Amino acid sequence: MHDTTAEQADFFASVPNERRGGEYALPQFGDIATCKSCGAQIVWTRSANDRAVPLSLATVQTRNGVKYVLSHFADCKDAKAWSKKR
Repeated sequence: MHDTTAEQADFFASVPNERRGGEYALPQFGDIATCKSCGAQIVWTRSANDRAVPLSLATVQTRNGVKYVLSHFADCKDAKAWSKKR
């Protein structure tokens, strides 16, 4: 099981109140799933281009009352294997 947590690696930029690339608001009613490669807890959302995006629950950060998370591609050790850009 992949053991990366937000405390172990800070994937967020130092600018405290701005949304960054690869960062999404945590969906309120998203179903928690497990990454098929690393076993991490993820939740799915849709990008602005209506593509499915896995979000890493290990990267939750709250700013101004909003919970933000990063795409799971930022912390999954097997992310390249799932990339469609190969």
